Order: sequence, then structure tokens, then C-alpha cells
Amino acid sequence: MKNSNSNTKLILLHPYIQKQGTSNRLWLLAFVSFFTIAFLLTLIYSRESISLKTTSGTATMATKSASSVSAGFGNAPLPTTVINTLLLYASRSNDSYHMTHSELKRISDVIRKCSSPCNFLVFGLTQETLLWKALNHNGRTVFIDENRYYAAYFEELHPEIDVFDVQYTTKIRETKELIASAKEQIRNECKPVQNLLFSECKLGINDLPNHVYEVDWDVILIDGPRGDGPDGPGRMSPIFTAGVLARSKKGGNPKTHIFVHDYYRHVERMCGDEFLCKENLVEFNDMLAHFVLEKMDENSFEFCRNNNASSRAAASS
Repeated sequence: MKNSNSNTKLILLHPYIQKQGTSNRLWLLAFVSFFTIAFLLTLIYSRESISLKTTSGTATMATKSASSVSAGFGNAPLPTTVINTLLLYASRSNDSYHMTHSELKRISDVIRKCSSPCNFLVFGLTQETLLWKALNHNGRTVFIDENRYYAAYFEELHPEIDVFDVQYTTKIRETKELIASAKEQIRNECKPVQNLLFSECKLGINDLPNHVYEVDWDVILIDGPRGDGPDGPGRMSPIFTAGVLARSKKGGNPKTHIFVHDYYRHVERMCGDEFLCKENLVEFNDMLAHFVLEKMDENSFEFCRNNNASSRAAASS
């Protein structure tokens, strides 16, 4: 019997040799992976860069195109057919508080004749707000409203609309006292010609942005705030403020057209007689009154040439 040890060959692998082979393969794998990832990142970056450049170029061309169109047609007046269509649809609104076609047309006719750019100030956010902005598309249109939250909401819905809120401190039941106070202070805080930003007159609105007082307003519409109920703010302050703004103009057209809506109400008529004056009344019906005021000398201390306005208002009450 032969010994099995004589035919068996024993092969031993040193641990160092096996470890060295594994290490080389790992280094090769890492090297290939690195260059693969680098290649992919370069490819992705290049594609994004090309895409961004293309998008940027397209946006620039679109902006230039829009600017050229705006420059070519932005100053053109609205065609008569467009204006008539806007008035027609606005007057047929389902809302019960909208203006009639005849009322809308009176205001629209004045805006159309206004020298461009026309400065249009509106007290009250109403059903016609977007209409006024559209009709005065070449000019400046600013809205004043009593409701801070609704003003912010409306401006969010329509960013192209300029709306400012004002906190009225007046009450309708105090109308006679407020008018009497204004007459007492007519040479001081309630002068017909002044910058209301620095006024302490109880009827003057002095908390609007500074630039509102610096604009020479061509047309002013008073269709707010609320004018019903004894504790409502009434429109005494807007009427007084409109009268002062019109008389205090520094330049532009010396005349200012002022419209007072809901003129059938006692407060609107009484304040209109007192601060806008009968001699300036061009036309009116039960709902809309149209006044045309001229700027006055800063040393003037009378709102009306005919000073019997208050006595007529007292007699009618």
C-alpha cells in the first residue's frame, strides 16, 4: 500500500497575494466610476445650459416684442365702438347697484375729452371699477376705499389697479356739526386751497400716500364710502377733499370735473352745495351731479362765490 502523502501536492496562497488582486480591482472600479459620473454630470450641465440660454433668448425676444407692440399702440385712444360696448355691458349688469347707461356715458364722455394722460381719482370700489380703469387706459386711475381688507383683496385679484384704503372718522349724523366746524376753520385748517396732507380739518382726508396730493386730478368721481344709516361714514369728507384738490392744482388743466353719485340723498346735496357750489354745477339728475371747478388763488378763503349755500341747505332740511 502506497503512502498517499507521496502523491499529494499542497498549494498554499499567501494572504498578501489575494489581497493585492482585490485591491487592484477596486481601484480600477473606482477609477471607471469616477470618470463615468464626471461624464454624466458634464453632459447634464451642458444640456441645461443650452436649454437655459434658449429660454432666456426666447423670453428676451418676447419682452422686446411686447414692448414694441405697447410702444406702437399703447397711446392710441380706445375706438368708439369699444367704448360703447363697454358701457352697454356695464349698464346691463345683474347687480342692482350699478350705474345706468346715461350715468356711465356722462362720465365716459368727460374722460374721452380729457387730455392724455388723464388723471382720474375715484372714491369707492364699485361694479364699475374695472370699467373706469379700461376707459382711462392711457392715464392714471387711482381708487380710494374705506375697507382695507377688500381693497387688498381687490388689488390682489387685479394687480393693475391702484387702490388705497382710508379710515373715515366721520358719521352721517354729525354732518351739520362737521360743516359748521369747517366754516369756522375756513381761514386755518379748512382752507379751500391747501395741501391736505398737513391739514387737521375734520372733513379733510390727510392719510393718503403723499403723491396723491401732488397729482393735478382732471376728473374726480365720488361713489363711496357708504352713505346710508346715521352711523355710516357718509361722503362729506370725499366731497370736501375733492373740492380742495380741485382748487389747489398747481399745473395742468385749471378745470376739474367732479361727479357725485347718489345725489338724491340729503348729505350729498348739502355738502355739494357747501363745498362744490351751485355755480359750478353743470348738470344733474336724481342720481348723478356734475360739477366743474377751477383752481383758485392760495389766498382765497371762500368755497363759493355765492355764500348762501348753507342757508339754502338749511331751508331744505
